[in-house]
Amino acid sequence: MTSTEAVKREIERFLRSPAPEVLCITGSWGVGKTYTWQTILDRVRSKHETGLSRHSYVSLFGIASLEAMKTAIFENLEFLLPEGSTSLERFLSGGNAAFKGGKKLAGALSALPVPYLGGALSKAQPLLFSAIRNQIVCVDDLERRGSISVKDVFGLISYLREQRACKAVFLLNRAQLDDAGQKQFDDYFEKVIDTQLVLAPTSEEALGIAITDSDDLSSLIREHCERLNISNIRVIKKIERLIRMLDEQILSQCSPDIVRQIVHSMVMFGWRKLDAGAAPPPSSYLMRGQFERYTMGRGEFQDEEHASDDPERERWDVVLDGYGWGMMDDLDNALLNFVETSLLEADEILSRAKEVENGLGQRKQMEAFEQCWRPFHDSFKDNEDEVSASIVHGIKDNFAVVSRPNLDAAISILEEIGRDSDAANLIDYASANGSSEFWTSDDPFHRGVKNERILKVIQERRRVAQPTLDFENALRTVESLKREKLALLAAVPVERFEQLFKDSSGEELRSYIYAPLELGKVGGISDDAKRIAAKVKEALRRIANMSKLNAIRASKYGVSLDSDEPD
Repeated sequence: MTSTEAVKREIERFLRSPAPEVLCITGSWGVGKTYTWQTILDRVRSKHETGLSRHSYVSLFGIASLEAMKTAIFENLEFLLPEGSTSLERFLSGGNAAFKGGKKLAGALSALPVPYLGGALSKAQPLLFSAIRNQIVCVDDLERRGSISVKDVFGLISYLREQRACKAVFLLNRAQLDDAGQKQFDDYFEKVIDTQLVLAPTSEEALGIAITDSDDLSSLIREHCERLNISNIRVIKKIERLIRMLDEQILSQCSPDIVRQIVHSMVMFGWRKLDAGAAPPPSSYLMRGQFERYTMGRGEFQDEEHASDDPERERWDVVLDGYGWGMMDDLDNALLNFVETSLLEADEILSRAKEVENGLGQRKQMEAFEQCWRPFHDSFKDNEDEVSASIVHGIKDNFAVVSRPNLDAAISILEEIGRDSDAANLIDYASANGSSEFWTSDDPFHRGVKNERILKVIQERRRVAQPTLDFENALRTVESLKREKLALLAAVPVERFEQLFKDSSGEELRSYIYAPLELGKVGGISDDAKRIAAKVKEALRRIANMSKLNAIRASKYGVSLDSDEPD
C-alpha cells in the first residue's frame, strides 16, 4: 500500500465514524489535498455511509476574524444524507436546495442598510452558529488565512469537537505557515489534532488524478511528466493546458516525431516555470548543451551564475541527463518564449517546427541512403541483382540527400558489374530531377567526377546557368552588382562602352558615365570594378579625340585626355 492509499483509507475511516475527532492532512501545494478529500467525501456520501449527516467546507484564505469563520461555517453547511437524518434536520433543511437558498438570503439581508432588519440578523448570527453541531467541518488554507490567528482557529475547532460533537479536518501546507502560525501550530498540536496525515503522491498517482484522458497526446504528456517525477497536480494541469493550446493550431500539422519533441520541451519548460517548489534549473542552464554542462562539471568551464561545485547544478545535471535534455534549437527557443510570456506566436512556432521536421526528414533519408549500400558492402554473396536494385532504388528514393560524387560512385559500380542499362537509367533520372544547384555547385569536399556522361550534363547545366548581362542597366547600377555580374561587365569590350556613350544623350548618358566613375574612386574595390572604371575612361578618351568639341565635353567628367597621365 502506498502512502497515498493509506491517506485515502484513513479519510474514509474518518468520514464513516461518528466519533468527534480532528484530522490534519498536510502536504505541498498542488498535491491534491482538497481534491482527494472532496472525491472521497463524494464517494462515501453517494453510498449514504457518512458517520455524520452534515458538512461545511471553509477556506480561510483572507478570513480575518473568528466571527467571519463562524459565519462561513454556517453559510457553507450542507446535508450529506438526503434532507437530513432526523425530523428536526428535515424540518430545517426542506431539502438541501431550499436550505442553501435560505442561508444566502440571511447573509444578504444582514448586509442591508436597514437598521432594524440588518441589525437583528446580525445579532442572530450566534443563534445561527448554534446550529453547527454533530457535523463535519473541513478547514482549508490555514497557511493562507488573513489576520485570524492559528491559536483562535484551533480554539474554535477544539470547542466544536468537545462541546458540539463535531468532526473537523484541516487541509494545509504546513511548511508554508508563517513563523507565528508555525509556533502556535506546534504549541497546540497535541491538544487539538488527533491524527496527522502527510499527502505526498507519487508522480504516477498525481498524473492519474490530473490527466484522465487516454488519447495519444495525453499519454505523451503523462510519459514526460513522469520522467521528471512531477507530483504537483496543479502544475501538471497547467502544463497540459499549455500543450493543449498548441494542439489545434500547431500539433495537428506536425509529424509524430515533432509532436514528441514539442511535448518533451513543453513539459520541461512548464515544470521549470510553474513548479518552484521542485527547485528546477533556470532557463539559462537549460540553454547549455550537454557537452558544456559536462565541461562545467569537470571545472573546465566556469561562470558566476553556475559554479562547477554548486550542488544544485549537480542535481540539475542528473535530472536533465535522465530526461534526455540536449542542445536547444530554434523551435525550443520559440516554445520557451511562449511558456515564459504566455503569448502564443503560432506562425513562428509552426515555422520552426517545419524546419526541424525537414531536418529530421533529411536525416532519415541519409540513413536510408546509407542502407542501400549494405548489400554491396556486407557480404561476398553472388547477389548482383540485389546490389543493383538496392543502389538504384536507394538513390531514387532518397535523391534529395544524394551528391554528384555519390551518383558517380553508384554509376561506376553499376557499369563495372555490367549493369549499363541501370546506370543509364539512373543518369537519366538524375538529369531530370537534379536541381540547378545539384549540377552546378562546387563540391564542398573537392571530390571529382569521373563518368563522362555525368561530366557532360554538368557542363551543359553550368552553361545554361551562366548569368546574363543587361549591359546598360548594369552600368547604371554598377555599385550594387554582385561579384558574378561585375565580372561579366568588366569583360565587355571597351568598344561597346564607346558606342553606348555615342548613342546616348541627356540624363541617360550621364548615368552610364557617372556611376562607374564614382565607384572607381572608392578605396578597396575589386579588380573588376577598377577595370570597368578604366574602360569608361578609355571610351571617353576615344570620343574626345574625335573632335575639339567632344574633348571639351569629355573634360567635364574629370578624365585626362592623355591615357599616359593619371586621372
